[in-house]
Amino acid sequence: MFKLLRYLKKYWWAALLAPLFMIGEVAMDMLITKQMQKMIDDGIQSSNPDAVKTIGLVMIGFVLIGVACGILSGVFANIASCKYANDLRKDVFAKIMRLSYDQTDDFSTASLVTRVTNDITQIQNFIAQMIRMFVRSFGMFVLGIIFTINIDLRFAAILAIALPIEIIIMIIFMRKTFPVFGNLQTKLDKVNTVVHENVTGARVVKAFSKEDYEINRFDNVNSAYANVLLYVNKLFALLMPLFMIVVYLAQIAIYSIGGINITDAFNNGNVPTISIGEITQATTYIVMICFALMNFGMMFANIARASASAKRINEVLDCPLEIIDGNLDVTTLKEKGTVEFKNVNFAYPNANGYVLENINLKINKGETIAIVGATGSGKSTLVNLITRFYDVSSGEVLIDGVNVKEYNQKDLRNKIAICLQKAELFAGSISENIRWGKEDASDEEVQLAAKIAQAEEFILSKPDKYEEFIEEKGTSLSGGQKQRLSIARAIVKKPEILIFDDSTSALDLVTEAKLYQAMRENINDTTRIVVAQRVATAKNADKIAVLDGGTIIAYDTHENLLKNCEVYIDIYNSQLKREGD
Repeated sequence: MFKLLRYLKKYWWAALLAPLFMIGEVAMDMLITKQMQKMIDDGIQSSNPDAVKTIGLVMIGFVLIGVACGILSGVFANIASCKYANDLRKDVFAKIMRLSYDQTDDFSTASLVTRVTNDITQIQNFIAQMIRMFVRSFGMFVLGIIFTINIDLRFAAILAIALPIEIIIMIIFMRKTFPVFGNLQTKLDKVNTVVHENVTGARVVKAFSKEDYEINRFDNVNSAYANVLLYVNKLFALLMPLFMIVVYLAQIAIYSIGGINITDAFNNGNVPTISIGEITQATTYIVMICFALMNFGMMFANIARASASAKRINEVLDCPLEIIDGNLDVTTLKEKGTVEFKNVNFAYPNANGYVLENINLKINKGETIAIVGATGSGKSTLVNLITRFYDVSSGEVLIDGVNVKEYNQKDLRNKIAICLQKAELFAGSISENIRWGKEDASDEEVQLAAKIAQAEEFILSKPDKYEEFIEEKGTSLSGGQKQRLSIARAIVKKPEILIFDDSTSALDLVTEAKLYQAMRENINDTTRIVVAQRVATAKNADKIAVLDGGTIIAYDTHENLLKNCEVYIDIYNSQLKREGD
C-alpha cells in the first residue's frame, strides 16, 4: 500500500489543503456546539431573546464557514484522489501492455480488467477517505474527549466505560472482515471472467444453444460473489446498531448524572455545577466521539479492502518483464528484410518438452516463404518468435543480421507487420482501421493498400465507402472482409517483413491468388512469410518449410518437395490431388 502512495507526491498540495480545510470544519462543529450551550444557558433559560438572536447569528456564521471548509476539503480531496488514480491506472495499463503473452495469460484478461478498474477505484476511495475523514474523525474524537471532560470529570467515567466497549466491537468487526476482502476481489475476477468469455464468444454460445448453461455458470459465480459481499454488508449492518446502543446508554448516563446534579442542587438551595446547556453539549460530544470511533472502524475496513487491492496492483507493477528491450541503434544496420533462425529451441513455460527444436532457416530480402505442417506442429509459434512475442529457449533469431534480443521492441516491430487468422478490428471507420497500421497514411496509400488486399471492391459497395463505420470487432463484416482489412492494415505500414499467420483462410482461392499477385507486383521487395494450412496457398512461394513435430524436416520448392518429402506429399494428396489439381 505504502509503495503506491508515491503517486500522491505530485499532488501534495491538494492532499495538504484537504485536511487543513477539514480541520476548519471540525473546529466550526465544536464552536457551534459550544454556542448551543450558551444559547440554552444564557438565552433560553435566562429568558433573554437578544442573547438568543445574537448567539443564533454567530452560530449561522460558524455554519457557513464550516460548510465552506467542508466543500473546499471535498474538492481538494477529490482532486488528489482522482488524479492519483488516473496516474496509477495509466501506469498499470502501460505495464500490462509490456507484459508478455505468457504473463498476460497467467493473470487472465478478466483479472487484469478488474485490477485496472475496481481495484484502483478501491484505492482511490481509500485515499479520498483518509485525506478527509481520518482528520475529521481524529479531530472530533480527541477534541470531543477533551471538551467533555472539561465540562465535568464525572463524564470521564462514562467515556472510560463506553470507549473500550466500542473498541472491542471494532476489533471483532475488523477480525471478521479483514480476511474477506481479498477473497471478495477474487470472486469479482471470476464474475468478470464469465462475462468476458460470453461477450467475446457470444456467437459460439448461441450456435451451440448454450445460453442456459452459461446463464447458470454466471449465476454460480455471481452468487458466490454476492454471498461474500452480503456477509461483509451484514457485518457493516450490525456495526451501526451496536455502536448506537453504546451511544444511547452513554447519553442516558450523562442525562442521569446531570439531572441528579441539578435536582439535588435545587432541593438543597444550591447552584448546580452542571447546567442544562452543558448536559446538551456533553451529549452532543458523546455522539461525535462515538461516531468518530465508528468512522475509524469503517476506515480500517477500507484499509483492509484497499490493501487487498493494492497487493493485486503491486503484483502487476512488480511483475518482472520477460521481454527486455535491447539498445541497438537500428540506423547502423547494413542488412534489410532478412530473417534467420540459428539452432532455435523453444518450450512454453511449465510445458513438458520443446514445441520447436533445432530450427535453422535463412530467409532473404524479398523472398516469399511458406510454412506448412500439421496442426500443432509449431507454425504459429515459429513466427511469434520473429516478432518476439516469446523469447527462444536457446539459439538465436536474427533480423537483418542482428539477434532480436538486441532490438528495442518498438524498433523491431516497426520492421514487421503481422496478420493473424483471427482478424482484430476496432470500432471506427474503414479508413481508420487501415490507418491503424500507419497513422499518417495518405488517402492514396490507404486506397492502394485496400486494392492490393482485394478489399477495394466491397469497400466501394458500402454507402460511405472508406468512411463506413465498423462495429466493435468488425461484427458487421464477413470473415473474409475482416481478413482483407487486416491485410490492408499491414500492407499500408510498408514493413520490411510481412507475416501472414493463416490470415487468408477465409478467402476463396481466386481472391487469394489475386492478393498474392498484387503483392508481387506492388511490394516485391518486402520479405513475406506465410503460415498456411492449404497447399494451394503455399505452392507459389519461393520456398516452403515443412514442419513436423516442431522440426523443419524439409525446406525446398513445391516441385522438389513433391518428389522428396513424404509429409508434404501426404498433405498435397489429401488437399489437392482428389480435386484434380
